Amino acid sequence: MPTTPPIPGTDDAQVLAAEDVYVAAEVARDAAALRRVVDDAFTYNASDGTTSGKDALIQSVLQMNMLGQSIRERSVRVEGPFALVFATAGIRFGRADGSESLSSLRYTAAYVKRDEGRRMLALQMQPRAKG
Repeated sequence: MPTTPPIPGTDDAQVLAAEDVYVAAEVARDAAALRRVVDDAFTYNASDGTTSGKDALIQSVLQMNMLGQSIRERSVRVEGPFALVFATAGIRFGRADGSESLSSLRYTAAYVKRDEGRRMLALQMQPRAKG
């Protein structure tokens, strides 16, 4: 899908701004920001087939030693109050020995428009195919 920068103030820009807040909150392990941007009805679909909710996601993020993320191939589709973001993330993690590891993931995030703004309603991540 071709990507073009969204026009500021549009629904696309609002969704991507909410996602940028989410990504920054993950890296910073900012529980308060995660609670604001992740919807109470949130569902995470893991690549192993399990699902979890908002509290489990936040606890998981807080336990990670995430050093940074680079988001690529990002596009957004807005349909009424709902939006889907399709992207690839390169996530750097710190290891106990001081070295780093990199995970390359493909994800789809769903956002819903609430009175207080866009909130993440669902997330599905899977390892990106090598090739």
